[in-house]
Amino acid sequence: MGPAAHPDTQLLIDVCSIDSIWGRERELAEHLADELRAWGCDEVQLVESMPGRPSVGARLRGSGGGRSLVLNGHLDIYELSNDWTRDPFASALEDGPDGPRVYGAGIADMKAGTAAALAAVRRVAQSGQRPAGDVIFQGVSCHFEGGVGTRSLCSAGFVGDAAVDCEPSSNTIGIAHRGAAYLTITTRGKQAHTTYKHLGLNAIETMEPILAGLRRLESELPYEPHPLLPGGPILNIGTIVGGTKHNQVPDRCTISLDIRLLPSQDPYDVKARVEAMVERVRLEVDPRIDAVVEFSEHWLSGPRHAYEIDAHAPVVEALDAAVRSVTGADPVYQGVPFWCDIVALKDFEVPGVNFGPGDPPYNFPDEYVFEAQYLQAVDVYEAMIREWCQ
Repeated sequence: MGPAAHPDTQLLIDVCSIDSIWGRERELAEHLADELRAWGCDEVQLVESMPGRPSVGARLRGSGGGRSLVLNGHLDIYELSNDWTRDPFASALEDGPDGPRVYGAGIADMKAGTAAALAAVRRVAQSGQRPAGDVIFQGVSCHFEGGVGTRSLCSAGFVGDAAVDCEPSSNTIGIAHRGAAYLTITTRGKQAHTTYKHLGLNAIETMEPILAGLRRLESELPYEPHPLLPGGPILNIGTIVGGTKHNQVPDRCTISLDIRLLPSQDPYDVKARVEAMVERVRLEVDPRIDAVVEFSEHWLSGPRHAYEIDAHAPVVEALDAAVRSVTGADPVYQGVPFWCDIVALKDFEVPGVNFGPGDPPYNFPDEYVFEAQYLQAVDVYEAMIREWCQ
């Protein structure tokens, strides 16, 4: 039997116990809408971000005259590893050698941040002391499509004067994050039976020198170093699909790429450089190559541009003050290595900053967060609401 759960921790356990794997966000969105209404939020709405995939927006109206604040967290989580040793949706608080941990599917990325934002909204709603400005909660689906859920809630009117994105950052302040270029490369060949291979063209074979070229290109892409985002661009070849049967010469081979970029890099320029590399390989290595480079559908649904906000922007300084008031220490500033929805918020003229519980590698078997880190995030979000909205 684990330790008794703090009410805010129980909220996290409840959120993690509902399956919201990418594409299955509805049950959690509907549950949160009911909770937000019960807590006294003045406006709660389910918005269909994509068919069958609602996001939930809520507004706690202030007493008037203050600045409004958005707290943003995504509901969708990644598919789970086969290496879990416990029921991923039987979320639980358990003692650990380094303090109590809360286990659950998607808890580090990012149900802990989303639940912490909810807990802060609940505290304020039930305190009897409304801040001057509105508090807006965005529980978004379709995050992995490039902030589609955030954009749909903003379009529905759930916007504010500033935002805190609650993505996992080990409770450090994130004022910059990487962008991404999601690309596919398809080589085209000609199908034939194995016994007549010479009459076909093997698309997997013509992909081989492109794979080698990509490994070289990762270190050749130009960039300006960033003090909060160490290292250069990161290129991952995520999937490869080709052929139909073992005895057929494959006429198509497709790979998917995830190239993580620094603020100095432009996804369209990177795509052009990949295309130039493919052409160079065709001319120098294998003239049979017939290939096309495209942005993937997951990038086109919401382009992943990098983000940066000035450390002296009002929302950053307010979060800095909130962290100091809770921890009694100087905040740590650290770049966020992945893409966040603050880009989508920026498109609606809402400046944002990131702060959230959860540690690397974020998606892992028997995923957990430290309870103390989670509860600290709740305290920071509540202090931020008081700091900003008054």
